Amino acid sequence: MAILLAPYFEKNGCTVDFALVKARRKKQISQAQITGFGLEGKMRWVSVEDLCSGDGLAYFDIVICCLEGASTRRFLHHSSKLGARRPLVISVYPGLVLRYQYDGYSMRTGSDLVWLNCEADRDAFVQMCAAFGLNSDGARVFGIPSLLQSIERPKDASNGPVVFFEQAVIPRYHDERLFLAQKLIQLSRKYPKLTFLIKARTLGDNTSLHRTWHPIDRLLKEVAQRDGGMPKNLSLTAESASQLLAKASHCLTISSTVAAEAISAKIPTAIISDFGAHEDYGLPYFFSSGLMRRLDDLKFPFDQKPSIEWQSRFITDPKRTVDNLVVETIQLAGEPRQSMAERSPNSEMSPELRQFLIQRNGVENVLLRRYQVRKHHRSVLTKMWSGVIRRFRP
Repeated sequence: MAILLAPYFEKNGCTVDFALVKARRKKQISQAQITGFGLEGKMRWVSVEDLCSGDGLAYFDIVICCLEGASTRRFLHHSSKLGARRPLVISVYPGLVLRYQYDGYSMRTGSDLVWLNCEADRDAFVQMCAAFGLNSDGARVFGIPSLLQSIERPKDASNGPVVFFEQAVIPRYHDERLFLAQKLIQLSRKYPKLTFLIKARTLGDNTSLHRTWHPIDRLLKEVAQRDGGMPKNLSLTAESASQLLAKASHCLTISSTVAAEAISAKIPTAIISDFGAHEDYGLPYFFSSGLMRRLDDLKFPFDQKPSIEWQSRFITDPKRTVDNLVVETIQLAGEPRQSMAERSPNSEMSPELRQFLIQRNGVENVLLRRYQVRKHHRSVLTKMWSGVIRRFRP
């Protein structure tokens, strides 16, 4: 998202630096991915604490946070020590807000501007702020950032492959994902003249921030070995989403940002509904889309099209908004700023609760929500254990 946004700021006279925030102790991104993004030699690895220490952050006029919630929360907290010398902060969602909608909004209310994906998201954000007495003047409808990258499709794309886009944790559990693998193999056998590609979340050395509990490639092999082998018209691919959307005849996914990209590119799209109306799987976003189908009900070619009303509320093209938003941002960057410490975090939790939790757990454990674990009553356990010892003592 940062790569896609940078040219619009550079066009308006800004110099753009890239920093990749460490959000995981183990490998977060592969060298091949960094090279593929064109960031080699342009990017530095940072921790949130290092980025916000000293006067380094004060050097910048604008910070664009394309971060997940926990890193956003930590950045807003640690940057507060700069007071009014801090840069203007914009929070941009790097994908659709499919799960934990208000939780994510609440982590970003400390930003000067929150660039939201669509009108429905803006309305929900404003409603939340009003309920907690917060100022929502910084809420903007920006659009889905990945739509800044145009998808060029050939005239014969209708003859291209059917592409299923795997997600790391949707569905999450082994037997659900095994069912998915089984149904994809059955679907490819049902339509032997079509080519089916599965875009795996990670293949080879590549990785992602969301960890897949049960990768689709292993489950496909398990099903194929049991049920007569892998169909010849079904294969896995490590091609990028944009490469696949350029040639796909159809797009299949459960709930993903790629669905919005496919719909915008006028690719026939189905939202797989077999896994139910679970908020944790992001299906509510697509309830009114008219695109939800069970795998057994799919018939190629598709005849369903997205609801025009739904599309106008839930999918916004950032090419229509980005130029004005960048100009506004640069103007605001030249104005005096309020200290981050003066911005209320009420929608995330009350200041009193935050202070209580910090006193008991420490700042970092609160920012990372490590306090959200089940704690046992030590005195009760001690009595129970003492009773067991006495019972077996001679």
